[in-house]
Amino acid sequence: MLVSVITPPEPIVFWEQARAHLRLDDGDEQPAYVEDLVAVATAWLDGPGGWLGRALGEQTLEAVFPVCGEPAARCYPFPPFLALVSDVPAVDGATTTVRWRAGYEAGKVPAPVRHAVLLMVSHLFNNRDAVSTTAAQPAQLPLGVEALLSPYRVWSV
Repeated sequence: MLVSVITPPEPIVFWEQARAHLRLDDGDEQPAYVEDLVAVATAWLDGPGGWLGRALGEQTLEAVFPVCGEPAARCYPFPPFLALVSDVPAVDGATTTVRWRAGYEAGKVPAPVRHAVLLMVSHLFNNRDAVSTTAAQPAQLPLGVEALLSPYRVWSV
């Protein structure tokens, strides 16, 4: 099922949180760059194109469902489901175009997900090249991003 994002997600991590995580001084004027990194990290995880298979920031999604049963019985992809926005049956009566709000309400994104975004931001901030220029081999943190996110990932069947 193709799911489209109608209203983009609300941010889940803000400049102040990223600045504190990166240990930037108050005088560091890099908010636009850091906010871009937050957007990149969040986009990699969030919504129909994201690794998690769920909506993080509140957003409006749309998909075409077959008409069968009550709308409350539908299994909406990209949880958490917040509210039905619209349900418009097609002329043929076989399908219906549905819009719904999904994602976590403001301030309720699980802490491990927010922290994983901050770890990704830190990695992107400190590694600004596509190739490592150090002699040391990179190593994944044992309790890093994937470990924090795995309990929240929606595995498709």
